[in-house]
Amino acid sequence: MPAGALPTAAAQAGDRRADGVAAAIETVGDAWSWLVLREAVVCGVTRFDAFQQHLGAARSTLNARLDSLCAGGLLTKRNRATAAKPEYVLTEAGEAFVPCLLMAMNWGDTWLPAPAGPPLTVEHSPCGSTAPTQVRCSECSKPVAARDVEFADVPPAPVPTPRGRTRVPGLELLERNGPCSIARTLKVTGDRWSSLVLRGSFFGIRRFDEFEQALGIASNILSQRLSRLVKVGVLRKKPYASRPVRYEYRLTEQGLDLYPMYLAMLAWGVERTGANPQGVLLRHTPCGSRLAPVVACSTCGHDVRYGDLRFHEHMGHDRI
Repeated sequence: MPAGALPTAAAQAGDRRADGVAAAIETVGDAWSWLVLREAVVCGVTRFDAFQQHLGAARSTLNARLDSLCAGGLLTKRNRATAAKPEYVLTEAGEAFVPCLLMAMNWGDTWLPAPAGPPLTVEHSPCGSTAPTQVRCSECSKPVAARDVEFADVPPAPVPTPRGRTRVPGLELLERNGPCSIARTLKVTGDRWSSLVLRGSFFGIRRFDEFEQALGIASNILSQRLSRLVKVGVLRKKPYASRPVRYEYRLTEQGLDLYPMYLAMLAWGVERTGANPQGVLLRHTPCGSRLAPVVACSTCGHDVRYGDLRFHEHMGHDRI
């Protein structure tokens, strides 16, 4: 499991994008933004009305997420003379985010499976495999698990403060228009504060006051997020003091298995947002190399690229 201290508080001055994971969280946003990208990637959706029909999101919510994704460079808004309404089209940065979506899908299929089986199968067309993708070490090509990685101390990397919303969004609404493995993962990680708390957990933070200091988060918001993450099974409480009773919050096996998704976000954040590649230094202990994570096909070992993927829906709602 990653060791070492999390770079100190969000409130410190400096580059707000000094850490690839935090930069990805800040740029992409919450669960609804992830699901907008899912529809664009899997179904080729480009029109506002189609996004709304597929997701069932309120118009104001969808408008805000589309604008945010355009501002973050994952979508581009195109006006066509032959169409009354604009289209929202994936950019290269949006296509490069696909490995993060795949890691979220894998976790949802593993830990929160749909009763009738996975609603989506992804085929790697160069080899024809439909096996789940993996995060691998670019040096030794072995799959990476949380316990195989050490975290090195680095200069402080400020955490971006979530914009606006502090409440957990309506995560129970994410699957109301059809089953979705990514949505089930986002019910756990799908708001910025929860995702930042989990990020801190992977960097060795366990105690309430440590989270509070590192994230610059209000105590009532932190208490709510920690309680929810314990309830959904990705953190567990362990007492470390009795007078008064105080708890550490440790990742469960279920929580540790989210690590590949965060590594994929780290890689995307460094590559696509200008985040400092030195912001988080990780060492892959099996080979001793500095970890540069890549998302690869578990069958042929080649890096996963959006253009090489074919998506097969099994239980989805009707698509436009």
